[in-house]
Amino acid sequence: MLNKLRENLKYTKWILVLVALSFALFFGVDWWNSRGRGPMQVTWVATVGGEPIGIGECQARGRQIETRYRRLMGDQYSKIRDQFDPMIAAREELIRSRLIEHDARRLGLRVSDAEVSQAIRGIRLFQNEDGSFVGMERYRRMLMKGYFPPYRDPAAFEAAIRRDLLVEKWQQLIAASVVVTPEQVKREFERRNEKVSLEYLVLPYEEAAPDVNPKDAELAAWYEAHRDRYSQGEARRASFVAVTDKAVASTIDISDEEIEAYYQQNRDQYKRPEQRRARHILVRVEPDADEAAIEEARRKAQAIRERIDAGEDFAALARKLSEDEGTRDKGGDLGFFARGQMVPAFEEAVFGMSPGEVAGPVRTRYGFHVIRLEEVQEEGLQPLEEVKEQIRAQLRFPRLREARQELGKKLAELVESGKSLADAASELGLEVQDSGLIPRSGTFPGLGPVPELVAKLFELEPGQASGLISVPTADVVMVLEEVVPDYLPPFEENRARVLADYRREKAAEVAEQRLSRALKAAKGDLGKAAQRLGISLHRTPEPVIRGTALEGLGRDPEVERLAFTTATGEVAGPIRAASGVVALKVTAHEKPDPEQLTEQWDAIVGALKAPRVQRLISSRLETLAQEIEVVRNPALEAAKG
Repeated sequence: MLNKLRENLKYTKWILVLVALSFALFFGVDWWNSRGRGPMQVTWVATVGGEPIGIGECQARGRQIETRYRRLMGDQYSKIRDQFDPMIAAREELIRSRLIEHDARRLGLRVSDAEVSQAIRGIRLFQNEDGSFVGMERYRRMLMKGYFPPYRDPAAFEAAIRRDLLVEKWQQLIAASVVVTPEQVKREFERRNEKVSLEYLVLPYEEAAPDVNPKDAELAAWYEAHRDRYSQGEARRASFVAVTDKAVASTIDISDEEIEAYYQQNRDQYKRPEQRRARHILVRVEPDADEAAIEEARRKAQAIRERIDAGEDFAALARKLSEDEGTRDKGGDLGFFARGQMVPAFEEAVFGMSPGEVAGPVRTRYGFHVIRLEEVQEEGLQPLEEVKEQIRAQLRFPRLREARQELGKKLAELVESGKSLADAASELGLEVQDSGLIPRSGTFPGLGPVPELVAKLFELEPGQASGLISVPTADVVMVLEEVVPDYLPPFEENRARVLADYRREKAAEVAEQRLSRALKAAKGDLGKAAQRLGISLHRTPEPVIRGTALEGLGRDPEVERLAFTTATGEVAGPIRAASGVVALKVTAHEKPDPEQLTEQWDAIVGALKAPRVQRLISSRLETLAQEIEVVRNPALEAAKG
C-alpha cells in the first residue's frame, strides 16, 4: 500500500517484496461475482502464529492483484481469469507479509508513532495543494468515507501503515547484508555499455538438412549413446500408503446442532452490512485527457442518460455503449457491494439512491458513470441456512486432519512393530501404491509437489520404512523397494524429444560443414561465403549492446558471447546458435563512456543487489514458514463453489 501512496518515502525500487500495490479506487466487483461467490461469507482466510488475517483485508489485496494483472495483461487477462484466483494469491501474499512481521519483531525492529505519522502525512491524498497536511479532522472524514478500503477506522488504517513500514525495515535489513563492490559495478557498467558493429551469416538448420527421418532402431541407438543428455541420475521406487482426507471422511459427521451452536456463539462473524446492487455505463476518460476530451466524454454520458430517461433499456445500452469491459457483457451489472468497495463519488451516489432510480453522469478518475440502483439488501445477520455449509467445512477441517493423522500413526506403528506395509494397510482398509521410479526432481503420483517426501525417499536404505511423513494432502508411510543409480526413462516416453534433438543434431552437423567449407573457399570473406550458400549477409545498422535482438537470430547468448570476445576485424565461427549455424565479423568495437558511470551507478548497484536480496528473502521465508504455524481457512476454497 505504502510504496504507491507515498512519495516522500522512496524505498529501494529493486527489492521484490510483498507490500501491496496502491489501492484501486474502482475495484471491479464483476471479478468477485463472476467467480460465483456472491457476497463473501468467510470471515478469516488464515492465521499466522495464531493471529488471524481477516476477509476484508484479503478482499482489498485481491482486488489490487486483479487490477495489477488487468493492467499488465490487457485483453489477454480474460484468457486466464478462470484459472487464476486473486483471492488465493492475496492470501499467500498476506501470509508472507505476516511471517515477515513476526521475524521483524523478533529481530527487535520497531516502527514509532512519529514514523507512522510521517508516512501518512506524505500521502498525496492527505495533502493540501501546498503539500501541507489536510488536518486530523479531514483525514478522519476521508477514511470514514472509504478513501482507503477496507479501512474506515483511523486506528486500523494506521496499524496497516505500521505493518508496511515494519516489512520495509525488515527488507532493508536483509538488503543491507548484500554488498556490491565498486569493481563489480564497474565491470557491470562496461558489460552493459560496451558496443560492437557486426557482419554475420546465419545458415538455418532446416535449410541445411530439411529431410532427416531416422528409423526407430537408429533413433533408439542414438538415445542410448547420448544417455548423458537424458539420464535423470539416481532414481528410486517405493511402495507407499497415502492416508488422505478421503480415507477418514466417512468417520467425520458434523451435526446440525453443532453448526447451530457455533453459529449462535459466533453471531458477530455473520453480521452483514447493507449491500446494494447496481448497474453502470462507463464513458472512460484517460488520466492525461485535456479539458476538451473530458467535456466530450461528459456530453456522451449525458446523452446516454437522456436516452435512459426517455425509456430505453439500461442493460441493453450498457451492452452496447459501456467502456467497462468487465461488466459490459452483463448489462453493466456490478452485483452486490457494501460501502468501502467503490470509488467514494460512485459510492456516495449509489448509497443515496432508491431502487430503480438513475443517477449521473457521476465523475470518477475512470470517467463518467451513468448508474441505476437495482436492489438493496438491508444490514442484518446472515441466515443460518446461508452460512451452514461454510460452518460445516470450518468444523470439519480440523477433525479430518486429526482423524487422518491418527490413522496414519496407527499405520506407522503397525509397520514399526514388524508387519509388512501391505499387511498393515490391509488391516486398516488402506491401499498400497507403487511410486514408480522417481528421480530427485520427481514426485509421488497423486500427491502433487512433495519435495520433503522425495528427500526422505533418498535417505532410506532398501527395505527400510520411512515412518509417518505429513505432506499437505496426505500422511504417508513408504518402504524403499528399488534403487537405480543411472535412470534413463524408457525410449518411448522421450521419443518426440529425442527425434527433435536427433534432427537438430544432424542438421547442425551438415550446416556447420557447409558454412565451414564456404568460409574456407571465400577465404574468410563473409559476403562471398553468403553468395556461395545462397543466403543473406546481415549487418547491424548501428553499434549494438548486449541483449540486442539481431535480425534472423533474435537474442542469442552464444552469438552475443562470441561477438563481444572477438577482436575487431576478425572472423569467428561457425558456432551453433538457436536458429542456425552462425559466423560473424566484428567491424567496430566501442568502449563505454566513463562519464556515464556516475549517473548509472545507483541503478547498477540495485540491479546487482536485487536477485541476491530476493534469494535471501525467499530463503528466510521458507525458514519462517517452518518455524511459525500457518493455518489456512479451507472455507475460502470452498467459497469458490
